[in-house]
Amino acid sequence: MIERAHRCKGVSVGLFAAGFSALRAQAQEVASWGCDLLHFDIMDGVFVPQFTGGPGLVEAALGVGPLLDVHLMVQRPKDHVAAFVKAGADILTIHAESEDPKGATKAAREAAKSTGRQALVGVALMPDTPLSVLPDLDPDITLILSLDPRTSTPPDINRAGPRLAEARQMLPQSVFAFDGGVSDDTLPKIAQMRPDIIVSGSAIFNSDSPKHAFREAQELMLSTL
Repeated sequence: MIERAHRCKGVSVGLFAAGFSALRAQAQEVASWGCDLLHFDIMDGVFVPQFTGGPGLVEAALGVGPLLDVHLMVQRPKDHVAAFVKAGADILTIHAESEDPKGATKAAREAAKSTGRQALVGVALMPDTPLSVLPDLDPDITLILSLDPRTSTPPDINRAGPRLAEARQMLPQSVFAFDGGVSDDTLPKIAQMRPDIIVSGSAIFNSDSPKHAFREAQELMLSTL
């Protein structure tokens, strides 16, 4: 568990931004850049409008090397956590806004224990969710979103920064992650907020050289920690 938490630093690469074909080959390519974290946005088409897929998408990258960082954007996460732990999730983040998040975090920890996996259990918060829900959920990782993926509202990075700082005061033992609105232009500002992890997909894969974009972002991130 300690070793996994130690590796939770830098850029968690949103693999789906590269497309869904040949996921394992893409994961291997990203791993060759020196990436320690691969991010999977799992959407059920109910909690959020989009749909991606299930545990098989995560399992495709099992054993490649980076930690598998799974963000469950689903209505009933308690029904799914065991399958994603079995598929190889090293980090399993559940939304505070979903049904029974406390039960889901408990189920995720129980699934990890029963399978002998040292998975970290995280909690994600959308911009309007009060930070006061965090202590009761006691996350290993706290993911602060700068946008609400259920709507088309643009990211509000200026608002997310103070929320991250306040959450860090509440849970100093947690690892902190930031997601939403990450681009070449916003990355320096986000890095100065000093999250342990920044999730970035499109900003990397839409660049002329994804490898170079990742390494620049990673260097910037680590320089602030």
